[in-house]
Amino acid sequence: MKVLSIEGVSIEGIAACVPKNAVANDEKAQKATGIRTRRIAAPGTTVADLCVAAAEKVLRDTRTKPDDFGAVLCVSFTQANRMPATACEAQARLGFPKDVIAFDVSLACSGWGYGLYLAGLLVRETGKKVLLLDGDIQSACVDSKDTSTASILADAGTATVVGIGDGTWKFAFLSDGEKGAALKLPQGGTIAMDGFGVFKFVATDVVRFLKEFIVMAKADAPDAFVPHQANVYMIRQLAKSLGIADEKLWISCDELGNLASASVPVTLAFVGRREAKDRRVLFAGFGGGLSACAGELAVSADCKLSVIEG
Repeated sequence: MKVLSIEGVSIEGIAACVPKNAVANDEKAQKATGIRTRRIAAPGTTVADLCVAAAEKVLRDTRTKPDDFGAVLCVSFTQANRMPATACEAQARLGFPKDVIAFDVSLACSGWGYGLYLAGLLVRETGKKVLLLDGDIQSACVDSKDTSTASILADAGTATVVGIGDGTWKFAFLSDGEKGAALKLPQGGTIAMDGFGVFKFVATDVVRFLKEFIVMAKADAPDAFVPHQANVYMIRQLAKSLGIADEKLWISCDELGNLASASVPVTLAFVGRREAKDRRVLFAGFGGGLSACAGELAVSADCKLSVIEG
Protein backbone atom coordinates (compact mmCIF):
# COMPACT_ATOMS: atom_id res chain seq x y z
CA MET A 1 0.00 0.00 0.00
CA LYS A 2 1.10 3.52 -0.78
CA VAL A 3 -0.32 6.31 1.39
CA LEU A 4 -0.65 9.55 -0.59
CA SER A 5 -0.59 12.94 1.11
CA ILE A 6 -1.78 16.39 0.04
CA GLU A 7 -0.71 19.38 2.12
CA GLY A 8 -2.13 22.89 2.34
CA VAL A 9 -5.79 22.10 1.71
CA SER A 10 -9.08 22.26 3.59
CA ILE A 11 -12.77 21.54 3.27
CA GLU A 12 -14.58 24.85 3.63
CA GLY A 13 -18.11 23.51 3.38
CA ILE A 14 -20.33 20.58 2.44
CA ALA A 15 -23.99 20.81 1.50
CA ALA A 16 -26.21 17.83 0.83
CA CYS A 17 -29.51 17.90 -1.06
CA VAL A 18 -31.82 14.95 -0.35
CA PRO A 19 -35.24 14.46 -1.96
CA LYS A 20 -38.30 15.36 0.09
CA ASN A 21 -39.91 12.01 -0.63
CA ALA A 22 -39.15 9.56 2.21
CA VAL A 23 -40.15 5.97 1.41
CA ALA A 24 -40.51 3.63 4.38
CA ASN A 25 -39.16 0.08 4.25
CA ASP A 26 -41.35 -2.74 5.42
CA GLU A 27 -40.57 -4.46 8.70
CA LYS A 28 -38.69 -7.31 7.03
CA ALA A 29 -36.38 -4.95 5.13
CA GLN A 30 -35.80 -2.85 8.23
CA LYS A 31 -34.72 -5.90 10.21
CA ALA A 32 -32.44 -7.11 7.41
CA THR A 33 -30.70 -3.78 6.71
CA GLY A 34 -31.35 -1.38 9.58
CA ILE A 35 -32.64 1.11 6.98
CA ARG A 36 -36.02 2.54 8.03
CA THR A 37 -36.57 5.06 5.22
CA ARG A 38 -35.01 5.98 1.88
CA ARG A 39 -35.04 9.32 0.04
CA ILE A 40 -36.31 8.90 -3.51
CA ALA A 41 -36.21 11.65 -6.14
CA ALA A 42 -39.26 12.69 -8.12
CA PRO A 43 -39.40 11.34 -11.70
CA GLY A 44 -37.37 13.49 -14.06
CA THR A 45 -34.98 14.74 -11.36
CA THR A 46 -31.35 14.54 -12.44
CA VAL A 47 -28.02 14.30 -10.65
CA ALA A 48 -27.31 17.84 -11.82
CA ASP A 49 -30.55 19.12 -10.25
CA LEU A 50 -29.65 17.81 -6.78
CA CYS A 51 -25.96 18.72 -6.99
CA VAL A 52 -26.60 22.26 -8.27
CA ALA A 53 -29.11 22.84 -5.44
CA ALA A 54 -26.48 21.65 -2.95
CA ALA A 55 -23.85 23.84 -4.64
CA GLU A 56 -26.02 26.95 -4.44
CA LYS A 57 -26.46 26.30 -0.72
CA VAL A 58 -22.77 25.74 0.03
CA LEU A 59 -21.73 28.79 -2.01
CA ARG A 60 -24.04 30.91 0.14
CA ASP A 61 -22.85 29.27 3.35
CA THR A 62 -19.16 29.78 2.54
CA ARG A 63 -19.69 33.20 0.93
CA THR A 64 -17.77 32.17 -2.15
CA LYS A 65 -18.30 33.44 -5.68
CA PRO A 66 -18.04 31.66 -9.04
CA ASP A 67 -14.83 33.55 -9.86
CA ASP A 68 -13.15 32.00 -6.79
CA PHE A 69 -13.11 28.55 -8.45
CA GLY A 70 -10.63 26.94 -10.76
CA ALA A 71 -12.42 23.61 -11.31
CA VAL A 72 -15.71 21.73 -11.05
CA LEU A 73 -15.70 17.94 -10.68
CA CYS A 74 -18.73 15.65 -10.61
CA VAL A 75 -18.59 12.07 -9.32
CA SER A 76 -21.54 9.92 -10.39
CA PHE A 77 -22.51 6.74 -12.23
CA THR A 78 -26.10 7.80 -12.99
CA GLN A 79 -25.63 11.02 -14.96
CA ALA A 80 -28.60 11.92 -17.14
CA ASN A 81 -26.42 12.20 -20.26
CA ARG A 82 -23.31 10.45 -21.46
CA MET A 83 -22.43 13.91 -22.75
CA PRO A 84 -22.24 16.75 -22.08
CA ALA A 85 -20.55 16.17 -18.74
CA THR A 86 -22.64 16.96 -15.69
CA ALA A 87 -19.76 19.13 -14.43
CA CYS A 88 -20.08 21.27 -17.56
CA GLU A 89 -23.84 21.57 -17.06
CA ALA A 90 -23.24 22.63 -13.45
CA GLN A 91 -20.61 25.17 -14.55
CA ALA A 92 -23.18 26.86 -16.77
CA ARG A 93 -26.07 26.68 -14.31
CA LEU A 94 -23.95 28.11 -11.49
CA GLY A 95 -22.46 30.86 -13.63
CA PHE A 96 -18.88 29.71 -13.21
CA PRO A 97 -16.25 31.22 -15.54
CA LYS A 98 -15.65 29.46 -18.86
CA ASP A 99 -11.97 28.96 -18.09
CA VAL A 100 -12.62 26.57 -15.17
CA ILE A 101 -11.63 22.91 -15.48
CA ALA A 102 -14.81 20.81 -15.61
CA PHE A 103 -15.08 17.03 -15.90
CA ASP A 104 -16.92 13.97 -14.59
CA VAL A 105 -15.62 10.93 -12.74
CA SER A 106 -17.65 7.75 -13.26
CA LEU A 107 -17.41 5.74 -10.07
CA ALA A 108 -19.83 4.33 -7.53
CA CYS A 109 -19.56 3.76 -3.76
CA SER A 110 -15.90 4.76 -3.30
CA GLY A 111 -16.12 7.82 -5.54
CA TRP A 112 -16.09 10.75 -3.11
CA GLY A 113 -12.62 9.85 -1.84
CA TYR A 114 -11.29 9.67 -5.39
CA GLY A 115 -12.93 12.99 -6.22
CA LEU A 116 -11.61 14.63 -3.06
CA TYR A 117 -8.08 13.50 -3.89
CA LEU A 118 -8.36 15.00 -7.39
CA ALA A 119 -9.89 18.19 -5.98
CA GLY A 120 -7.01 18.58 -3.53
CA LEU A 121 -4.47 18.19 -6.33
CA LEU A 122 -6.30 20.79 -8.43
CA VAL A 123 -6.40 23.27 -5.55
CA ARG A 124 -2.64 22.93 -5.16
CA GLU A 125 -2.08 23.28 -8.92
CA THR A 126 -4.47 26.15 -9.69
CA GLY A 127 -4.26 28.09 -6.43
CA LYS A 128 -8.06 28.43 -6.54
CA LYS A 129 -11.00 26.68 -4.91
CA VAL A 130 -12.50 23.52 -6.38
CA LEU A 131 -16.17 22.52 -6.31
CA LEU A 132 -16.61 18.77 -5.90
CA LEU A 133 -20.09 17.53 -6.80
CA ASP A 134 -21.15 13.99 -5.96
CA GLY A 135 -24.55 12.41 -6.38
CA ASP A 136 -26.67 9.67 -7.88
CA ILE A 137 -30.28 8.98 -8.84
CA GLN A 138 -30.15 5.26 -8.12
CA SER A 139 -33.91 4.85 -7.92
CA ALA A 140 -34.12 5.24 -11.71
CA CYS A 141 -31.79 2.26 -12.13
CA VAL A 142 -33.34 -0.18 -9.65
CA ASP A 143 -35.54 -3.19 -10.37
CA SER A 144 -38.37 -2.82 -7.86
CA LYS A 145 -38.63 -6.63 -7.63
CA ASP A 146 -34.96 -7.02 -6.63
CA THR A 147 -35.04 -7.04 -2.84
CA SER A 148 -31.24 -6.91 -2.59
CA THR A 149 -31.22 -3.36 -4.01
CA ALA A 150 -34.77 -1.94 -3.94
CA SER A 151 -34.95 -1.67 -0.14
CA ILE A 152 -31.47 -0.16 0.18
CA LEU A 153 -30.56 2.28 -2.61
CA ALA A 154 -31.59 5.93 -2.53
CA ASP A 155 -30.87 9.34 -4.09
CA ALA A 156 -28.94 12.48 -3.14
CA GLY A 157 -26.64 15.19 -4.43
CA THR A 158 -23.79 16.93 -2.64
CA ALA A 159 -21.38 19.81 -3.10
CA THR A 160 -18.03 20.17 -1.32
CA VAL A 161 -15.94 23.34 -1.44
CA VAL A 162 -12.23 22.55 -1.28
CA GLY A 163 -9.78 25.39 -0.77
CA ILE A 164 -6.29 26.33 0.32
CA GLY A 165 -5.69 25.69 4.02
CA ASP A 166 -3.25 24.31 6.54
CA GLY A 167 -4.44 20.73 6.57
CA THR A 168 -2.74 17.51 5.47
CA TRP A 169 -4.91 14.84 3.91
CA LYS A 170 -3.93 11.19 3.59
CA PHE A 171 -5.40 8.72 1.07
CA ALA A 172 -5.07 5.14 -0.12
CA PHE A 173 -6.91 3.34 -2.91
CA LEU A 174 -7.83 -0.23 -3.81
CA SER A 175 -9.07 -1.54 -7.18
CA ASP A 176 -10.06 -5.13 -7.98
CA GLY A 177 -11.75 -5.21 -11.37
CA GLU A 178 -11.71 -9.01 -11.44
CA LYS A 179 -14.56 -8.92 -8.92
CA GLY A 180 -16.47 -6.16 -10.71
CA ALA A 181 -19.40 -8.38 -11.71
CA ALA A 182 -20.50 -8.48 -8.05
CA LEU A 183 -22.01 -4.98 -8.42
CA LYS A 184 -22.80 -3.67 -11.86
CA LEU A 185 -25.11 -1.51 -13.94
CA PRO A 186 -25.21 -2.71 -17.57
CA GLN A 187 -25.95 -0.17 -20.29
CA GLY A 188 -29.73 0.18 -20.46
CA GLY A 189 -30.24 -2.22 -17.55
CA THR A 190 -30.74 -2.09 -13.79
CA ILE A 191 -28.34 -2.32 -10.87
CA ALA A 192 -27.46 -5.94 -10.08
CA MET A 193 -25.70 -6.96 -6.88
CA ASP A 194 -24.27 -10.24 -5.68
CA GLY A 195 -24.88 -9.55 -2.01
CA PHE A 196 -22.60 -12.30 -0.76
CA GLY A 197 -19.83 -11.28 -3.14
CA VAL A 198 -19.96 -7.67 -1.97
CA PHE A 199 -20.16 -8.70 1.69
CA LYS A 200 -17.13 -10.97 1.27
CA PHE A 201 -15.18 -8.14 -0.38
CA VAL A 202 -15.95 -5.80 2.51
CA ALA A 203 -15.40 -8.37 5.27
CA THR A 204 -12.01 -9.50 3.91
CA ASP A 205 -10.37 -7.17 1.37
CA VAL A 206 -11.73 -3.88 2.69
CA VAL A 207 -11.11 -4.71 6.35
CA ARG A 208 -7.53 -5.71 5.56
CA PHE A 209 -7.06 -2.58 3.41
CA LEU A 210 -8.41 -0.24 6.10
CA LYS A 211 -6.38 -1.86 8.88
CA GLU A 212 -3.21 -1.36 6.86
CA PHE A 213 -4.15 2.25 6.09
CA ILE A 214 -4.84 3.04 9.74
CA VAL A 215 -1.38 1.78 10.70
CA MET A 216 0.52 3.41 7.84
CA ALA A 217 -1.33 6.73 8.05
CA LYS A 218 -1.24 6.74 11.87
CA ALA A 219 -5.01 7.18 11.84
CA ASP A 220 -5.76 4.95 14.82
CA ALA A 221 -7.41 7.63 16.96
CA PRO A 222 -10.04 9.41 14.84
CA ASP A 223 -12.76 11.54 16.38
CA ALA A 224 -15.20 10.12 13.84
CA PHE A 225 -15.37 7.17 11.47
CA VAL A 226 -17.50 7.88 8.37
CA PRO A 227 -17.79 4.84 6.10
CA HIS A 228 -19.86 4.40 2.96
CA GLN A 229 -23.38 3.79 4.24
CA ALA A 230 -23.97 0.35 2.70
CA ASN A 231 -26.42 -0.65 5.43
CA VAL A 232 -26.49 -0.25 9.18
CA TYR A 233 -25.42 -3.80 10.06
CA MET A 234 -22.55 -3.94 7.59
CA ILE A 235 -20.96 -0.69 8.77
CA ARG A 236 -21.40 -1.57 12.45
CA GLN A 237 -19.58 -4.83 11.78
CA LEU A 238 -16.90 -2.97 9.83
CA ALA A 239 -16.29 -0.56 12.71
CA LYS A 240 -16.11 -3.48 15.14
CA SER A 241 -13.59 -5.28 12.93
CA LEU A 242 -11.41 -2.16 12.93
CA GLY A 243 -11.64 -1.73 16.70
CA ILE A 244 -13.47 1.59 16.38
CA ALA A 245 -15.83 2.43 19.23
CA ASP A 246 -19.51 2.55 18.35
CA GLU A 247 -19.85 6.17 19.52
CA LYS A 248 -17.33 7.26 16.87
CA LEU A 249 -19.28 5.65 14.03
CA TRP A 250 -21.40 8.16 12.11
CA ILE A 251 -24.59 6.78 10.55
CA SER A 252 -27.13 8.34 8.20
CA CYS A 253 -28.38 5.38 6.16
CA ASP A 254 -30.96 4.40 8.77
CA GLU A 255 -32.91 7.53 7.80
CA LEU A 256 -31.71 8.25 4.26
CA GLY A 257 -30.72 4.91 2.70
CA ASN A 258 -27.61 3.86 0.79
CA LEU A 259 -26.63 6.93 -1.26
CA ALA A 260 -23.70 5.40 -3.19
CA SER A 261 -20.59 7.61 -3.17
CA ALA A 262 -22.58 10.59 -1.87
CA SER A 263 -23.12 8.73 1.40
CA VAL A 264 -19.82 9.91 2.91
CA PRO A 265 -20.29 13.67 2.31
CA VAL A 266 -24.00 13.39 3.18
CA THR A 267 -23.11 11.72 6.49
CA LEU A 268 -20.43 14.31 7.23
CA ALA A 269 -23.06 17.04 6.78
CA PHE A 270 -26.02 15.17 8.29
CA VAL A 271 -24.27 14.21 11.52
CA GLY A 272 -21.55 16.87 11.73
CA ARG A 273 -23.88 19.87 11.51
CA ARG A 274 -25.32 19.00 14.92
CA GLU A 275 -22.18 20.08 16.77
CA ALA A 276 -19.55 22.54 15.52
CA LYS A 277 -16.10 21.51 16.65
CA ASP A 278 -12.77 20.42 15.18
CA ARG A 279 -12.68 16.74 14.29
CA ARG A 280 -10.17 14.30 12.86
CA VAL A 281 -12.14 12.10 10.47
CA LEU A 282 -11.36 8.65 9.10
CA PHE A 283 -13.53 7.93 6.07
CA ALA A 284 -13.89 4.95 3.78
CA GLY A 285 -15.67 4.16 0.54
CA PHE A 286 -16.15 0.67 -0.91
CA GLY A 287 -18.27 -1.05 -3.51
CA GLY A 288 -18.69 -0.88 -7.28
CA GLY A 289 -15.50 -1.52 -9.21
CA LEU A 290 -14.91 -3.36 -7.05
CA SER A 291 -12.97 -0.56 -5.43
CA ALA A 292 -12.26 1.11 -2.13
CA CYS A 293 -10.71 4.27 -0.77
CA ALA A 294 -9.53 5.37 2.64
CA GLY A 295 -8.82 8.86 3.86
CA GLU A 296 -7.89 10.79 6.95
CA LEU A 297 -8.43 14.54 7.26
CA ALA A 298 -9.47 17.33 9.58
CA VAL A 299 -12.91 18.92 9.47
CA SER A 300 -12.71 22.21 11.34
CA ALA A 301 -15.38 23.85 13.45
CA ASP A 302 -15.52 26.60 10.80
CA CYS A 303 -16.50 24.15 8.05
CA LYS A 304 -20.06 24.92 6.92
CA LEU A 305 -22.21 21.78 6.97
CA SER A 306 -25.83 21.73 5.87
CA VAL A 307 -28.58 19.46 4.56
CA ILE A 308 -31.50 20.69 2.43
CA GLU A 309 -34.45 18.99 0.78
CA GLY A 310 -35.00 19.26 -2.94
